Amino acid sequence: MRIPGGPAPHDEAVVLSREWLTAVLAERHPGAAVARVEVTDRLETVATKLRFRVEYADEAADAPSALCAKGYLNPVSRRRTTPAEADFYRLLSANLPVRTPPCVHAAVDDETGHPLVLMHDLTAAGARFGDPLVGFRTEQAAGTLDQLAALHAATWGGLKADLANAFPPRIPSLARHMGAEQLQLQLDDGRAPGVPSNLRRADRLLAAMAAIARLDGAHPRCLLHGDLHTGNVYETADGDPGLIDWQVVQHGVWALDVAYHVAAVLDPDERGHSERELLDHYLDRLATHGGTPPTRDEAWWAYRAHLPYGFFLWAITRAVDRPIIEHLTDRLGRAVAWHDSFALLGV
Repeated sequence: MRIPGGPAPHDEAVVLSREWLTAVLAERHPGAAVARVEVTDRLETVATKLRFRVEYADEAADAPSALCAKGYLNPVSRRRTTPAEADFYRLLSANLPVRTPPCVHAAVDDETGHPLVLMHDLTAAGARFGDPLVGFRTEQAAGTLDQLAALHAATWGGLKADLANAFPPRIPSLARHMGAEQLQLQLDDGRAPGVPSNLRRADRLLAAMAAIARLDGAHPRCLLHGDLHTGNVYETADGDPGLIDWQVVQHGVWALDVAYHVAAVLDPDERGHSERELLDHYLDRLATHGGTPPTRDEAWWAYRAHLPYGFFLWAITRAVDRPIIEHLTDRLGRAVAWHDSFALLGV
């Protein structure tokens, strides 16, 4: 079926038009004709998120009345587009045992490369979204680690070739994102004051990323979220955790997700007291969900060795509010220092 305006328009007026919404909703809700659209919220970060309500010309019992569209609708951000999240919702999310926003439509335009996702509006359903500046308690981290364990177990051993190509490991491309000189300027710009100077070295951090990439072939692969800080977690009205913002989704080693998540969401002191317990919890849940966990000793080494990934991810970040950059770069860098992860990797 041809969709007026294309499958993933970057024109906000088209996305909110009755014609376009009727066409894409018809994919899952035949006969649902949109009569009226009312925007309830607009959030502009790298991507644009539009929350809106729809009214239908005739009663459409199962069609959603509250929706959220996510795309690169601001011309300034279009050069940063990535199809990963739209591909995740289009190809994978419906078949994974992980709590994510119900998706109505996801597509990447063949001509422009623009990705767009249309989801149920979770806020209207009573969900609460996390704040990147507000950490978790140990009990909350255990809940999100269960979601990661379910995600990892469902794809344990790797993805089929076509999906592996759609969601490749991201470390090589991320490491090419910024040269050593620029990375050093950012490490020295005050974003990580609590991290020792011998760890705030671009050459060592880039070497650590290369060393982590080499570990990829020595461990079972699975699908990874890739960026699970508190801002990318939501709670349903019933208090159950779910995962959002799949823009860095990739396949790789389980420890990349677990190390980044634990170090990002917990206060450093609480992390120090509870990370072994949380790692054991993750391994137990991985087995329950059908994965084959490594030994406790192997897992502890892998957890500590993968911590530089999160430190690097926030060291290269620019297009996020400065307080969030400082909070997460510092917190993740402290975890690298605590465990002497560079030494573990031999860099």
